[in-house]
Amino acid sequence: MDKTPLQLDAGFAHHFERRPEFLFGSHVDEVVDASSIRERTIQDLRVYRISDLFAGKNEIFLGFGLPNVYLTVPDGKGGYEKFAAKSLKRAPSVVEDTRNFVQSGIMLRLLNLPEHAAEKLRAAMRLHHGKKYMTCVNANLRVLEDAGFSSGQRKLSSIYMPYALLSYLLSNGLEFEGKPVQLEVVRTTQANMESYARQIIAAELMTFCRHGERMLEVKSQKSKLWSAARAAVTAPFKLIGAVGGLVGFKSTPAVISREVAPALPASVDYQHDFRVKLSVPSSAGTILRQFWGAHALFTGEQTRVNPLDYLKARLQPFPQKNPNFVTRVKKRVLFSKFVIKLIHKVLAPAYADLGLKSERDVYDMLRTDSAKKSNKYNLVITVKKIIVARTTVGVKIIDWVLSKHVLASGYDPDVLFAGEVWKDCDGVIHINGNSGTYQPTDEEVLAAGRYMQAAFPHLRVVVDLMAHGA
Repeated sequence: MDKTPLQLDAGFAHHFERRPEFLFGSHVDEVVDASSIRERTIQDLRVYRISDLFAGKNEIFLGFGLPNVYLTVPDGKGGYEKFAAKSLKRAPSVVEDTRNFVQSGIMLRLLNLPEHAAEKLRAAMRLHHGKKYMTCVNANLRVLEDAGFSSGQRKLSSIYMPYALLSYLLSNGLEFEGKPVQLEVVRTTQANMESYARQIIAAELMTFCRHGERMLEVKSQKSKLWSAARAAVTAPFKLIGAVGGLVGFKSTPAVISREVAPALPASVDYQHDFRVKLSVPSSAGTILRQFWGAHALFTGEQTRVNPLDYLKARLQPFPQKNPNFVTRVKKRVLFSKFVIKLIHKVLAPAYADLGLKSERDVYDMLRTDSAKKSNKYNLVITVKKIIVARTTVGVKIIDWVLSKHVLASGYDPDVLFAGEVWKDCDGVIHINGNSGTYQPTDEEVLAAGRYMQAAFPHLRVVVDLMAHGA
């Protein structure tokens, strides 16, 4: 998935942010976050307009909706057609006009394909048109296989379930006529990769229940006995749904119109020397993340600009000479070195190296902060690296614990600055000194702003002193 900075928005209708996202025990290096496009609801499906995502009409992509997997290719006439199949051989597979709409979810965009790939896919789709298959996944994979696609050592047609396919392709890639295909992961749903994968797995587990309920619905219209049977079978699920509604459980996040900062100019020669790493949780942390959200630490290292030329003094955590009772409890109990070390063993025992990134890459990793959606990050600058951690994920009490600067720093003795950083809707990068733990002075906040501007010379960095000391 390597791309030069000039290719970041190639083929897309709008500018979208890009960042790594967790996927259970692993992570995806780069996910195109297209959740800012409008999702529509047709019957019980969430869909989006293809032209809202892609600028051109020659895209080939494999879509993972809920619960359907589908293949979309150009129809050769300026539009798109998709191969749609029903599970459990309920109906024949069909090649149908998308009418510019497909299911929202996760897309694997197939890049660097030769021109005849679309022709071979259309021919394979028509070969399988009208046939019945056990799953929509297997039906689409048979199309890909007959068109000349392969992956790893396993036959594509041996895979039957959506999540198994998604994880397999992310691990093994895809080939066309023996040559590697570049896969780009695109997310149009509000849910992150891991959350959406959970929904895919849940949909898999409920497949037989869902089809059984549909059968009972048809039969109940013809017989009172079948109607009673349907009521008895669906009652427990209705109860579970009612209880879930009472406690505020939702399988999918609320749709929020999200703003995205504009793209940076593609013609600029950006600095490309930031070694970026992503925290990797332990097995226990992976499990806990399913409940408290995807908290992660990002670190960036570069040697071009020395922070000691701007920030001279090391900051001490909880520097108050006469701390009050609450501060003493935080320092000695809640956020003591022992507790922080234990949290790090769960949250960040190791780091994945994402390679060298440019200023533009880092800019696109930051979520846009707006009045509609707060997306501020904790910022810690040490002698060797910049540490960034998102402060709000989902569960308030966990967010409060994991948003402390001392957690990000890990009690590093070489902390030079601590505060907040965010990207506004105009693409301006803001920093402030909002750290109750390290409490930098106004002079240190201004110095940190100068350092960040020097490290990211092609971004606009401004200092906000108003929140200092909060």
